[in-house]
Amino acid sequence: MPKISYITKEVSFTFRGRDFRFALSRGLFSSTDIDSGTRLLLKVFSRVLDEDAAAKKPPPRYVLDAGCGIGVIGICAAAAITAAPSARQSAAPQTGGGPLVRSQDRDELARLLTMCNAEKNGIPPSVLQAHTEPLLAGEENARWDLILSNIPAKAGGPVLKDFVRRSAGLLRPGGRVIMVAVHTLAGFFREEIRAAGLDLLQEEKRERKPDAGRGAASPPANAPAGGKPAEDYGYSVFVFGGKSAAGAAVKIGPGFLVRYPFYVRSSANYKIEGIPLRLETVYGASGFDNPGGAVQAAAKLIRRAAPEKLFPPGAPALIHEPGQGFFPRWLLEFSRREGRREAPVLVLSGRNILALEAARHNTAAAASAADTALRVVPAADLALGADALLEAAGRPYHFIAAFPKLSAQSAVPKERDLLASLWDALAFLLAGGGVFTAGFGSTEAERFDRKKPAGFTRLGDIKRKGFRALSYERR
Repeated sequence: MPKISYITKEVSFTFRGRDFRFALSRGLFSSTDIDSGTRLLLKVFSRVLDEDAAAKKPPPRYVLDAGCGIGVIGICAAAAITAAPSARQSAAPQTGGGPLVRSQDRDELARLLTMCNAEKNGIPPSVLQAHTEPLLAGEENARWDLILSNIPAKAGGPVLKDFVRRSAGLLRPGGRVIMVAVHTLAGFFREEIRAAGLDLLQEEKRERKPDAGRGAASPPANAPAGGKPAEDYGYSVFVFGGKSAAGAAVKIGPGFLVRYPFYVRSSANYKIEGIPLRLETVYGASGFDNPGGAVQAAAKLIRRAAPEKLFPPGAPALIHEPGQGFFPRWLLEFSRREGRREAPVLVLSGRNILALEAARHNTAAAASAADTALRVVPAADLALGADALLEAAGRPYHFIAAFPKLSAQSAVPKERDLLASLWDALAFLLAGGGVFTAGFGSTEAERFDRKKPAGFTRLGDIKRKGFRALSYERR
C-alpha cells in the first residue's frame, strides 16, 4: 500500500472498551476529530448490539458502511462483531469465511485512509474491504444484516430518497439500517421511511448548542427544504428495517446515469472555444454549472497553438480530474472537427467516482464515434494512482491533461510538495515525446512552472481571466 501523505493528524478513540487510533486528513470530512454524528451513531449501534445479545440474537455478520470517510464506523463495527463470541459461526455464503464489512466512499482518498486505518487498528482485509463507489454499490446478490451510514448531507435530495428505499431492499431478513443525519434532514428522512412503508424501530436525537459540537460542520447547502435553523444544527439517528421493492445494489460503469437518473442534477448547454456541448451533471460532484476557468484556458491553448503537437493522436491519453466531463468531451469534439485521429484509449482519473461516472457518460458518445475505448480509474492524485493508471493504458501515455486540485496542498503536511510529486508522476507516466497539458489558477501555474525538472520543454502558455494553461513535452 503506498504511503498516504495526506495524513495530517492522528487521534485516539475508544469504542466498547477498545482503544483505536485514526489517521485524519484535512482533505476529508471530520478533519480535526471524530465528528459528533459518528459518535452518536456508534453509541446507538453499541446499544443495539447489547440489546441483541440480551435477546440471544447473533451479531450481524455482513455489514455495509455507506459513505465511510476515514473508516471509523466500519472499523469499529468490524472490531465489535469479530469480538462477539458467536462471530465465527458456520461459513458465510457471501465470503466463504467469517464476518465481512464493506466500507464504501465516493472519494478515492477516503478509501486509502480507510485501508490505512484498518491496518493501523489490526483489522485485516479478510474482514474489512474498502471500495471507491457510490452509496449502496456492491456485488450483484449481496445482502446485509446491517447497513451503517453517516449519510453525506450534500448528496442531493433524490439520492437521499433512493438511499432509504434501496438500503432497506438490500437487507437480509431481520436486517436493519442505522443512519445518522443532520437535524435539517431529520423530517425528510422520517417522512421517507414512513412513505416507503418501512418500520422506524428507534430514533435518537442530539441537539447542538450554537457554540458546541466537536467536529461539527455547517448545515448542508443543497439539502431538501425544511428543518431547523442553523443555530439548532445537530443530529438524529434512525434505526429502520422492513421490506422494500428497491433491492438491487448500485452498479458503476457505462450507463450509470441511465440506470440511476436520480443522480442527474442538471442537463444544460455549454460552449467551450466556440464548440457547443450539452452535458448532464450529477449530485455529489463539484463543477456542475460551468466548465471552469482552468478548462477554458487549456482548451484555448490547444486550439490556438499547434493542436497536432499539443494533442498527439494515435496513442493512449489520460485526463486527470476531468470534473463532470467538460474537457474530455470538448477534446474529442475538437479533434473530430479537426479531422484528426483520436486516442485508441482514453483514461479518465480522479478522486470522485461520481464525477468520473459523469465524465464517462458525457464523453461516451463522442468516444464511441471515434472508436476510442473509455476507461475510468479512481486516483487520489497522479502519484498515488500511478501504477493503476499505467496498467489501464498498458504503456506510457503520449498525452496527459490534468486539472489538479492544488488547493489540496493546504491539506497535506508541509514536507510533501504536491507540485513536485506531480512532476515525479509525469516522469513515470509520460512517454518520451509525450505532451502534458494542465490548467491551474495563475499563482499555482507559476509555482508549478518554476519546479519544472530537466527533461521537459515548455511548448505553450496562455492566460485567461485569472487562470493559466501550460503544455510541456517530455524529451
